[in-house]
Amino acid sequence: MQESMLFSRISLQGTRSPPKRKLTDAILDYFSHAEYQPSLEQIEKDRFVFFGLIRSRPWMVVLAGFIIQFCYGSVYAWSIFNAPINTSVASSTKKGRAEITFYIALGVLGFTGAIFGPWIESNHPRKSGIIGLVVFYAGHLTTALAVEMKMISLLYFGYGFVAGIGLGIGYVSTIDTVSKWWPRARGAAAGCAVMGFGGGSLAFSAVNRWLINNTDLPLVFLILGSMNFGIMLVSVQFLCPPPPGHNISGIPIIEKENANQNSAESNKDPQGCCSVSGSARLESAQPIRYTDVINVQKPVIYISLAEALHSRDYWLLYVSFLANIVFGLVILSNLPSIINRMFGTESRHPKDPPLPAYVAVSIEGGFNMAGRVLVGMISDYAGRKTVFLMLLLIQIITLVCIPIAIKTGSFWGFLMLVWTATVCYGGGFGMIPAFLADMYGINNTSSCHGIILTAWSIASIGGGLAFTGIVNSFISHGSSVSNPKMYTVNFLWMLALVIVGFVCCLFVRSSIRDRLFPAHPDQILRLRIFGRVFRILWTTEEPSLAGEDCCGASGSHIENSTSSLRHKQRKRHLRFELLDKEQENAAWEEYLVLRAVQYRLMKEPHAY
Repeated sequence: MQESMLFSRISLQGTRSPPKRKLTDAILDYFSHAEYQPSLEQIEKDRFVFFGLIRSRPWMVVLAGFIIQFCYGSVYAWSIFNAPINTSVASSTKKGRAEITFYIALGVLGFTGAIFGPWIESNHPRKSGIIGLVVFYAGHLTTALAVEMKMISLLYFGYGFVAGIGLGIGYVSTIDTVSKWWPRARGAAAGCAVMGFGGGSLAFSAVNRWLINNTDLPLVFLILGSMNFGIMLVSVQFLCPPPPGHNISGIPIIEKENANQNSAESNKDPQGCCSVSGSARLESAQPIRYTDVINVQKPVIYISLAEALHSRDYWLLYVSFLANIVFGLVILSNLPSIINRMFGTESRHPKDPPLPAYVAVSIEGGFNMAGRVLVGMISDYAGRKTVFLMLLLIQIITLVCIPIAIKTGSFWGFLMLVWTATVCYGGGFGMIPAFLADMYGINNTSSCHGIILTAWSIASIGGGLAFTGIVNSFISHGSSVSNPKMYTVNFLWMLALVIVGFVCCLFVRSSIRDRLFPAHPDQILRLRIFGRVFRILWTTEEPSLAGEDCCGASGSHIENSTSSLRHKQRKRHLRFELLDKEQENAAWEEYLVLRAVQYRLMKEPHAY
């Protein structure tokens, strides 16, 4: 009996479940690493698309991405539904709140991308694409039910929340898949896909208007959702990841002109040491297995997702992206009213504007589309940071000039400035996926892109509410709707935000060398000026004691008697350093050796 009880006790102890992980630990682990690792069978399947009937080609992925984004872009045509829904639900165009649905959808889009980004990165793009379009379709069905039942809360849930989730998953997965197929032209590829999102807003404005005029409002959402579902379901069959080796698994750390030199140096000394790029070496006594990490023609550094999200540069870029898109988002939804109040029938001198407002909005959509692809293409050659700084600088000049154009009554000058800023707005969306891939590696693109899209949510909701609140405040205090001051105040706070974004972008270290360059212990600030590293240090000066070298046995007595005096004489002062290329290369190459050894120890912890 005792033996059986002992046996049962041992059995229960042996089957005791391991301690449960905390929720915070699970979340940190989820946002620490994301990588898609297909099986050999899946890699072979991905050679063919569309149910295994067509051999996969990069141009097919770009075309499929454009079409999918075109369908998702229908969300930008939501303003067509505001008046009909308000009339149907509240029997008045002024009592309903259908406009809020658009802001909810964009807000959910950004936060969905942030939450599902690591999951999207870790799974096949066709899987996330199908889930996104199914949820987006479910949002349309729920919206049709909400309009039929005249429930504004169900409308917010259906199109704002449910469709917003599908939009976020589909948007991130499609664009990042396209950019992975074109490693040498990521900006152009991502821009082509994102251009479809802008094109959808133009096309669906006309489609939605035609459907509203020819059928019942609930049926409009059934037709629109079914049409988008069918088109995207066919297009998503052409999405697949590129084959292994198509992209560099990491971030290159040696310039192209130095790669051949490094390879030649390593070939000259096959038995000596493992070279990184010049003087930094590991002696031959080190294990030969370091060679595959350090002594390669194109060495790379692997950045984990946790390192990317903890990077100061990521959040500086986040602020810069937010500043770049806020003006475009606000002007997209308010351009007709501004034209009408400043230059049209509600202006101080009522008249028809030289160009109808709806035509100006359509042309603005064209500039939005053009900016997404053209800016992405230019960034492939001119550099991401340089082009992003130019976008912000152009918007600063634009926001300074727009109040002047309104005050002087220059209608065409106002429109040209707005269209120029719209190119910058679209260019930011087209370039940001490639910018993140260059900075943190292609394996972190979906996760980093998803989180940075929360800036889209903040800009659309916060910027829209701030703009509307300031205008309504002026009107409620007796100001005329044609008073340009209420718009000038709005342009001023947007100008301040863009200037902050420009300064933040200046401090973004887009190069892996600048980001990981070892910091001096007393360093306050480090910048690269004309290709050289400039450092500001807050150092402590140690005064030397006279006679310290010649006092012999009495040296310790002198040290003890003057220790308090030395402590009082310590002075901290600023020191400026401009490193030459040799000093910079020596510090950088030493860091690379230590990083390579650390990586090998992490991959093979029991090998040393």
